[in-house]
Amino acid sequence: MPTASGEAGFGSVVGTNGVDACPGGFNRNPAEHTPPLAEDCMNPAATVDPLFKTMDVAETVNGFDLDATASPATPAGACVQQPFTGPNGEPDIDLQYWRALGCVRGFQGGEIADTVVDQAVRDGSMTILIQLRGVDDPQNDDEVRVQVFASTDAPPVGADGSVLPFGSLSAHPDARYRSSVGRGQIVDGVLTAGPMDLRVRLNIQIVAGDLTFHDARLRVTLLPDGTAEGALFGYQPVDELYDIYGRKAGTNGALALGYTCSGLYAALRSLADGDYDAASNTCTSISTGYHFNAVPAFIVR
Repeated sequence: MPTASGEAGFGSVVGTNGVDACPGGFNRNPAEHTPPLAEDCMNPAATVDPLFKTMDVAETVNGFDLDATASPATPAGACVQQPFTGPNGEPDIDLQYWRALGCVRGFQGGEIADTVVDQAVRDGSMTILIQLRGVDDPQNDDEVRVQVFASTDAPPVGADGSVLPFGSLSAHPDARYRSSVGRGQIVDGVLTAGPMDLRVRLNIQIVAGDLTFHDARLRVTLLPDGTAEGALFGYQPVDELYDIYGRKAGTNGALALGYTCSGLYAALRSLADGDYDAASNTCTSISTGYHFNAVPAFIVR
């Protein structure tokens, strides 16, 4: 069942407590500091934001225990971070991206970051295709195969801006934007699949780059009308995330979303929990999660 990310778009998985999880409110952008903070987004280590807050409370997050299923790229005991708890009490949920950005106003659910990315899904700046193969029963199937593709095509949209089903969208010709094939299963209409490595493209205004996921997992609810809703979890390189939000979005992005480049950079680095680098004794990627809705589509390969 091919699908194209779509009807309600694509956005970050967030916790349940919102501003209550951030004593004193959200972080300040450079202009809100007194005096204004001199920022250098191209060299964030040159400045320190002493007021930058990370989301440090024990929130509930609908995420995934990534390090229980990931490849052994990070030795046991390295880069240990405080995990979250799932909505049904599941322990060890990995989503350190939300710890880093949870006290940034523009990254809250439905705020600027989600709005911009949602529009990118609709206009073809960030088209993602998910292909299921070997599905014998969409309710229960113990062996399916899953592959994720980027696409340069814009999906068809209706007069109200929603993505229309059954469009024909081409898989990206570059093999880098075609994931490894993940094994999965469907239980009571819920697909889980992975781990797999994948890369999707992002091209929004002045921000163009890749979103790369290592040891990614998918959890998708397959709905009776052929649509789907789910989430993608995985480890993203810290340098890649900072390049998008820091160097490319720059000070204008920091002002609009409500963070400082120096604070964001330090938080991402300190909370990284994947892809251990022995030479520097640090982790170089951070656990992330994105929710999405999808409609049926035809994938042209």
